[in-house]
Amino acid sequence: MQDNWEKISPKVNESAEFLEIASDFGDPMELFREALHNAYDWGATEFKILINVKEISGQDKLVIELIDNGIGMDKDTIINNFWNLGDSKSRENNKSIGEKGHGTKIYLRSDKVVVHTSDGKNSYESECEGAFTQLNAGKVHCPLVRESAEKFPRGTSITIEGYNNNQRAKLKQDIIKDYLYWFTVLGTIESQFEKKDIRDFKVYLKALDVDEPEELTMGHRFAPENNDINALFEEHGENAADYYVKKFVYANQTLESMPEVKYDVVIYFEGDEAKRNYNNMIRMKKNKMTGAYKVSDRYGIWLCKDYVPIQRVNEWITSFGTGSNSYGLLHGFVNCQKLRLTANRGTIANTNQQIIDELKKAVQNIINEIDIDLYSNDVVTLKKWKEEAKTIEFEKAAFKKRKELVTQKKYFTLNNRVFLTPRNEAELYGLFISLYTLNPENFDFEPLDYDESAGIDLLARNKTENKISDCEFWYVELKYQLGATEFNHSFTNIRYIVCWELSSKIKDGSILKTSVEDATRILRIIPKEGDKPRRYYLDTDDAALKIRVICLKEYIEEELKIMLLDQE
Repeated sequence: MQDNWEKISPKVNESAEFLEIASDFGDPMELFREALHNAYDWGATEFKILINVKEISGQDKLVIELIDNGIGMDKDTIINNFWNLGDSKSRENNKSIGEKGHGTKIYLRSDKVVVHTSDGKNSYESECEGAFTQLNAGKVHCPLVRESAEKFPRGTSITIEGYNNNQRAKLKQDIIKDYLYWFTVLGTIESQFEKKDIRDFKVYLKALDVDEPEELTMGHRFAPENNDINALFEEHGENAADYYVKKFVYANQTLESMPEVKYDVVIYFEGDEAKRNYNNMIRMKKNKMTGAYKVSDRYGIWLCKDYVPIQRVNEWITSFGTGSNSYGLLHGFVNCQKLRLTANRGTIANTNQQIIDELKKAVQNIINEIDIDLYSNDVVTLKKWKEEAKTIEFEKAAFKKRKELVTQKKYFTLNNRVFLTPRNEAELYGLFISLYTLNPENFDFEPLDYDESAGIDLLARNKTENKISDCEFWYVELKYQLGATEFNHSFTNIRYIVCWELSSKIKDGSILKTSVEDATRILRIIPKEGDKPRRYYLDTDDAALKIRVICLKEYIEEELKIMLLDQE
């Protein structure tokens, strides 16, 4: 039986594999990342991205030109590395960013790709038309290559027509520039560490909304350090914390159980306004421009390889700060060359789990150190100053508002004392107690206890010489305007209602309801008779006692004969 084994030679569905890899790059911006990294890996000092819309065969087509001055390609490199899948010369260079031979396949998402390249000796041209259409039809694309009679300058030029179905809404200068500085080697964080040599490499970018290329230089953008809290408060007052910036660097660190695995960390604590001063892509409340994002969608802690951000890991730092979005104050990166990336450089999913776990622990320890440094010193002080300043400003505004309201009230004079008309129940209580103190004989009850937080407002008793402990108690409800709102108390145990005035909504016979029981009361108005003033009651057919309503405004004007006056 052992002699009957049959050897199997596994095969690859070439068209399906090419299509999957080309489609795996979900963000069209990744085209610029892959082209830029290829140029950088092979010695370029300049890389141009020129984006235009041109009329081709009677149709407007998106045309992207990617030009570098690197070492160029010979014929074998074009065939075996540029067009083939999984063959990358970068595998031979341990300092290169690209390594899987997948990146250039993103070019296939287009109508046509034209390559002009020279290694300084020979020039070649290669093109492929309709690649994406062929792959979707289950066929393998067929690039062409030949030595060119025209001598090209050293380097490579790639022209792509109809990329990503000619979609171009996001191909604007600021959007692409932001992407390059966040997700490509142009925005390397390596410059944040001492003794790191940063190569002279420039990008010239011309998107659809500009006329001339803009020169972009190496290095991720951070806010400049600004952590003198006294100077910040003097310049920005209560908003000083929004401009505070402090840098933390942990270079050449090693994992605890794997000391051969090294990592570098740079974290900036940046206030909100400090971020906005250098990053115009942060979304404003009233500005929803294409490509803009919220701080919480971009900032926090990023894992990097080759000093280029790969994956955000804010779930590692949930304990930082004092709020759920505190991580947005952090602008931080952790670089580890032992991270293994997926084919599209989208995640670190291929990394040894032990490395990830130890790196997570190390990052959490660093974040705790930063948290203690910030919140035990500078940030706490700034926040305290901010709260104090806000309190002062609030008190100033409240004082001004109350002053305006006071001068708008009517007033009256009683016993050489000036009283202002109330505008709420609290002020109604103050006025009522003052009137009661001056003329207690005008009221049939004695108020004993006021507590607006414990149900009905006033506890009272009949006027008597008996000790308080020997009396019968009942409630007096305060209503600024009777009938304006539904009662939120039971009518039980209420003997009197004191109000400033009656609502225009009610009249004799109006039914008043309460929200806490299935009970109603009917307003009864007894007209004025001789010297007897008009009287108000809430009554029902089955109630043992009527609820007497005292209208203070009428009491002042009709019983005390005092006019309410406007302030001059």
